[in-house]
Amino acid sequence: ALSACGGSNSTSASEEAQQQRESDLYQIDRIERSFHEAISKKDIDMLVGLFSEHATGTFRPGQMASGKEQIRNAWLHSTAWKPQTHWLSDHPAYKLRITIAGNRGTLHFECHFVDVDTREVAAATAGSADVAKINGTWLITNFVGSTTELKI
Repeated sequence: ALSACGGSNSTSASEEAQQQRESDLYQIDRIERSFHEAISKKDIDMLVGLFSEHATGTFRPGQMASGKEQIRNAWLHSTAWKPQTHWLSDHPAYKLRITIAGNRGTLHFECHFVDVDTREVAAATAGSADVAKINGTWLITNFVGSTTELKI
């Protein structure tokens, strides 16, 4: 009798699954945005915070890192972190690709580094990452950096 007095706020399982998928896509997209923000600001803690505790990374041929400390060191020794480098890390959103399968997924994006002093593109790179939802947070578990071409 009580249920007849009010409306139902229940959602179907498919609606809940769609809402969860959209939330996961948004959170993975935030990894990419935060990645570029951290590089532009040279905020190493922000950048390393995007990686899981035991993440791995390949930043150039033969340069592999395992764990947050090695990943931190790889970035701190990169051109992007040199004191004389004044780059803004731009990311063309239309080149972003995200996949999700349960609590795992992939993230691919490009980085166009614009030299603030010369206003020219200093470097164009790409990143491909495996991501996982760990304790409710999406994090990078494996990152592979690569080169790319500037194309529209």
